[in-house]
Amino acid sequence: MNRLFLSFCLFLAFQSVSAQSGNHSKYVASDLFSASSFLPPGNPYRSATGEPGPAYWQNRADYKIDVSLDDKAEIITGVETITYSNNSPNALSFLWLQMDQNVYKAHSKGLDAKLFLSSNEKESEFQSGFVIESILLKGGKVPDKQAVFVINDTRMKVNLSEPLASGQKISFQIKYRYKFPRNFRNADFNVNRTDILPTKNGDIYSVAQWYPRLCVLDDVSGWNTLPYLGNGEFYLEYGNFDVNITLPSAYIVEASGDLLNPEEVLTATQWERWKRAKLSAEKVFIRTVEEVTDPSSRPSKPLCTWKFKLNTARDFAWTASKSFVWEGLGITLPSGKKVLGSSLYPAESKRPGSWERSGEYIKFTLQYFSQKWYEYPYNKAVNVASNLDGMEYPGLVFCSAKDQGNMYWAVVNHELGHTWFPMIVGSNERKHAWMDEGLNAFMDNMATKDFNGGEFIGYPEIDIPVSGLFADSLLPIMTRPDVIPGNEVYTVQYQKVAYLLTLLREHIVGKEQFDPAFRKYISDWAYKHPTPWDFFSSINNTTGEDLGWFWKSMFMENYRLDQKIAKVVNPETGKSDKTQITVENMEKAAMPLFVEITFQNGGKELHKFPVEIWQQGSSYTFVPDIAGIVSKVVIDPAGIFPDVKVVNNIWENK
Repeated sequence: MNRLFLSFCLFLAFQSVSAQSGNHSKYVASDLFSASSFLPPGNPYRSATGEPGPAYWQNRADYKIDVSLDDKAEIITGVETITYSNNSPNALSFLWLQMDQNVYKAHSKGLDAKLFLSSNEKESEFQSGFVIESILLKGGKVPDKQAVFVINDTRMKVNLSEPLASGQKISFQIKYRYKFPRNFRNADFNVNRTDILPTKNGDIYSVAQWYPRLCVLDDVSGWNTLPYLGNGEFYLEYGNFDVNITLPSAYIVEASGDLLNPEEVLTATQWERWKRAKLSAEKVFIRTVEEVTDPSSRPSKPLCTWKFKLNTARDFAWTASKSFVWEGLGITLPSGKKVLGSSLYPAESKRPGSWERSGEYIKFTLQYFSQKWYEYPYNKAVNVASNLDGMEYPGLVFCSAKDQGNMYWAVVNHELGHTWFPMIVGSNERKHAWMDEGLNAFMDNMATKDFNGGEFIGYPEIDIPVSGLFADSLLPIMTRPDVIPGNEVYTVQYQKVAYLLTLLREHIVGKEQFDPAFRKYISDWAYKHPTPWDFFSSINNTTGEDLGWFWKSMFMENYRLDQKIAKVVNPETGKSDKTQITVENMEKAAMPLFVEITFQNGGKELHKFPVEIWQQGSSYTFVPDIAGIVSKVVIDPAGIFPDVKVVNNIWENK
């Protein structure tokens, strides 16, 4: 570097500092446009392209479960045999399991953290949790061995008698039971995922988190053993499920998997209707309202064992009730595959703006998301009326028995939308809830606009001013769910993510680039475990855009945007013929700059500048394409970007 050039650079630096000495902008270009990415470098397990690497691995858990429900004592009793496949590169001397029912034990971490409290003081006195009778390590030709295990809150560590080598499997049997909880709710946010709803014709059991489940061992964190506190949901291994459910024959049962023995658990009439429903484009009542109170609508034997099978799934849930009205219809997916849409609800929920439209909503949601993103993977989709506001499992969702109108549509569409996130794309909900809730809400908003000519608004895309999504009090999107206050969960994990992804899709990279990238992310990580960094890298690489500035400011941090018209200098006779316009970035975030210019003669120009204009600093000056006196300048006239201070977005020549 020669002396003259060095002196010139120092002069520019001095001028820049002097110019900014009276400028209160918080913006630092190098913070968002750094030469070194905050994204981790690629490795054999996870490529820098956001794809699974050539050495990517994940373990597997297959479950065979025999369970019974004692409806008098409200006790679940089960025997599960788990076959665990170690695909990791290391030998394992122990396994960790999730024990979510233990959140109801006295002084559980969830109760003491006050994230899992009942609004009813008497109900909060309920205490239950898993009772483990025995754990047997199955040795094939070797006699079974009693396993040594330690239960720590909602986790259980099972020690193995000898290390499980890489590439090997182990089977073990757990005998357990627990008392079924009732009505545990948090006043701010519904954190219960299993419950009993009383109805006039009998209780409805929503049965979830009902068996000990393997924690995920991955290449990122090792064993994922965060306790179940309430807001953070689930992170589970994939596998096959064979489940047998035994209970009094008066109950109708539905579950995540395919029903294997309909002839044994249905009456002859119901079996014929069930088979017809699977092929019918119109709904078929497998059990009508009138039949709910008719004893002949159930087999005349004391007990029934319902047998279900579900392959390549991360969880399994089921429901049972004497009160169910049951309807079904056949749904044809884009590939021609047939899926059974199954709806179960009490007679009092059979209302025109409510559960009578369940089949219609199931059909639209499955077909819409299958066509747009990735085909629905299961052979049926079950919608169950419950006292849960909405909770999702593979092939089965629980929605409120009381909802109707817009809210009923929104909940059904949203819960079924979880099929894609996190049932197909198996993200870590306990650490990164936005990866299922936010991505799902983003998809829901599009589906809602296209449903029935826009009949409903769905969940409001934003139910507060845009600036509220960037309030100083809000935590960043990348915050662990259980750290986010209950009254901020919906805003941070759902609405803000959906808003930002819509902004990215429609105004920053464009639909033509974003949609194929989103589809590729789903396809690449179907039945696998992506991290947020995999998502960011995947979208970057497929769109061909370095969006690090976006991910950092909007997801990693809670940066705010404030674009300000700093100066407008109209032309002077004999000196210039075009106006000079200067815009400043006052806050830490950056976005593309859209500016509408109105001339004195009534003409207009709209300029759309890319985000790269902010790489040189907080101030940007430009001139219009045509000459003339400017009478008005407006930043972002359509209100597209999340500017928190719009009062400085307008300049008028007074």
